[in-house]
Amino acid sequence: MGRCCVPNCRGNYDGGPKVRVFSIPKDGRRAKWIRAIRRDDVDIETLRDPKVCELHFKPEYLRTTTSYTDHNGTTIEVAMGLTRLSQDAVPTVFPNSPSCLSDCAPVREEPESKRKRLEDQQLQEAIQLSVESHEDEERQNRVSSFEQLVSLVPGFPVSDFWIVKKLENAILFLHVDDKSGHPEVERSVTVSSDMKVLAFWKNVKLCGGGVSAPDFLDDMRTLQAFLDSVEHYKAPDACEKDKKTGSLFSAPFLTSG
Repeated sequence: MGRCCVPNCRGNYDGGPKVRVFSIPKDGRRAKWIRAIRRDDVDIETLRDPKVCELHFKPEYLRTTTSYTDHNGTTIEVAMGLTRLSQDAVPTVFPNSPSCLSDCAPVREEPESKRKRLEDQQLQEAIQLSVESHEDEERQNRVSSFEQLVSLVPGFPVSDFWIVKKLENAILFLHVDDKSGHPEVERSVTVSSDMKVLAFWKNVKLCGGGVSAPDFLDDMRTLQAFLDSVEHYKAPDACEKDKKTGSLFSAPFLTSG
């Protein structure tokens, strides 16, 4: 473990504090670090691998965690095994040196470093907003009980195709056809109190043919998508006209109630 090269610092020296040290960078930041350290007794450039300890950096320059975004858009933050420096880190804390040398003037940030820092900042802000938006949407659409479903139905955006009927132990979505001169329920979707979902064309239960009922309703978006699929379902009489099926009850997507 190297020793700190800052004047009057005892980092990692005998009797001094044990600290994390960082090599002086070899890119465009190197001149900033050397100028900030102000080592007058020796030319730092002649040292093999000069290091600066963590005591000379402000907390915002020290990274102890890292984060990543998973496939669901959730940002997960985890602790790092070793403290690392941010890309714009410059030593500015020198408690054992004259005050005029300690953080006396901000080191000008290189345009490229500033651009990258701002881009990273904007990206993190965009990710955070996306995560918060996703969490809000999930929370607003989640439904965990029949009682909650009943409370959500009044504000639920149902198309004019459906008539909503609330019963004690079920919610019905009905489509009434009166083309024949006598109104009858042509299509219906039932959500029972145990949150099971069924769909019917007249008295025939729909299963398949682009209509797939969820096993258990726990999301209002699922209900919306299912209602849309039943609304646009190609009724058996239309299938017969297109000669895609020989008989109403032989269609593979129908089962008797």
